[in-house]
Amino acid sequence: MDNSYIYEIKEAITHGGVFHSDDVFSTAFLQILNPELKVKRLMQVPEDFDGLVYDIGLGRFDHHQKDRKVRKNGIPYAAFGLLFEEFGTLVMSEEDAKEFDETFIQPIDKSDNTGSFWMICDIISDFNPDWIGNQDRDEAFWRAVAVAKEILVNKFRQINANRKAYYMVKEEVDACTGPVLELSKTIPWQDAVKGTDILYVIYESERGGYNVQTVRVDGEEREKKPFPESWRGKPADFLQKVTGVSGITFCHNSGFLCACKTIDDARAIAKLAVEA
Repeated sequence: MDNSYIYEIKEAITHGGVFHSDDVFSTAFLQILNPELKVKRLMQVPEDFDGLVYDIGLGRFDHHQKDRKVRKNGIPYAAFGLLFEEFGTLVMSEEDAKEFDETFIQPIDKSDNTGSFWMICDIISDFNPDWIGNQDRDEAFWRAVAVAKEILVNKFRQINANRKAYYMVKEEVDACTGPVLELSKTIPWQDAVKGTDILYVIYESERGGYNVQTVRVDGEEREKKPFPESWRGKPADFLQKVTGVSGITFCHNSGFLCACKTIDDARAIAKLAVEA
């Protein structure tokens, strides 16, 4: 079935009572897809209801039945994961949807199914009224949904912007003939240089001037070729003297970044680093 049917659905039902990150993020996600969707919180699904039902009713988008769906890695789906599996490619590419499920949704699904701790789940649960006050639980639920919606909107925006950046940088990577890549525009570049021989990337800094940044070893938290130990954390006048480059102003103490005044200064630093 074409998953665009979500745009035609008018009503949805999820469970009432205490809420969790699963039903909160599910609701936020559905209302991002279809802002006109009206969601009701009930303890039981009416027999004649023909809208979308999730996290209740033992249907397609529920996970409380005995034969619930489980991922290959052993993490059971919850309603959010089931809904995103169906509709995720409406908001991002298939590749990005897979990664988003792994990094963002699976911890929520796991927490909902097993009670394991995940910070965002704890934050959402705290929207539930405490035993002392008399706050309306449905009102609290919709406040939590508003927060979850903002989180998801920002996530989707960043993911899609990064995907666009990947293709733009990939073109420049393919045209690069040496170990230093000069970006024509300051955009996310890390994914596009994976699996290449590029050691350093030069780009314009938002703080002014230009940065020269090292490239990490694929899948590891270390740099392919960090800047020399003798440069790291030293003051600008020392760096200018030891490198002979008058425009270098900074070298990070961990050796992954240098800042320079001009593009020519950045090129000179990258050249020195390659030859070091």
